[in-house]
Amino acid sequence: MVLRAAIRVVVIAVGTCSWASRTHDGDVTVRPWRRATALTVGVLLTMTACGSGSNDTARLEPRLQRMVPSQAPAASVTPHDGQPAGTRQVKGTYFTLYVPASFQEKSVPQANGEQMVMFDAPSSNPATPVRVAVVPDPASTQSALESSYLVEGLKQSQGVKDLTRSTVKWPGAQNAILLQWTSTAAGAGTHDEPLRTWQLMAQVDGRLVVTIVAVAPAGEFDAAGLAKIVETFRANA
Repeated sequence: MVLRAAIRVVVIAVGTCSWASRTHDGDVTVRPWRRATALTVGVLLTMTACGSGSNDTARLEPRLQRMVPSQAPAASVTPHDGQPAGTRQVKGTYFTLYVPASFQEKSVPQANGEQMVMFDAPSSNPATPVRVAVVPDPASTQSALESSYLVEGLKQSQGVKDLTRSTVKWPGAQNAILLQWTSTAAGAGTHDEPLRTWQLMAQVDGRLVVTIVAVAPAGEFDAAGLAKIVETFRANA
């Protein structure tokens, strides 16, 4: 898939680099700082029109109707109310979330002035910790539908074979898209385990999109309880 537009790629890096944001003209190649593993969080087209955030697909213009997901999630996810045992509540400007008390929190400023909040825990590979990140974009020029479609195209161009993109109902969101995939980390050796990623993009209103990403070595994703963390995520204006 060829993406001919100015694309801003927001990246979480698991390893020696904390984050990076770059703008490319038709080039979606991500080059992380030093020798870090870069994980794409979101791809946002820099365009003037704002996409629709409505679940009513019949009202979408034809080009957006073609982007509507038809797949079921590879692993089901159900929003969870209440505080799970052993967790603490995190309240951000545009979200609330419950994370295990043992997870270490770090905030990183973005180019748009907002904070990307990351929560890390050790894994079997020090270079790829278990990580959850929340990335708000209160002035997005693309809807969650359009942005998720671009992420899907990017991951497919990188050789990902098992990606699913699904519409899910999420409290507080006009529209929400869940992407799930497994990939090999950039620069990974032959004995490094693939990474499992869940990315939920919540369209709160016409401009506000809040994204949560959960990633871990594939064999540790379930045991780390990342699905349960994602299920406590709520986006708000």
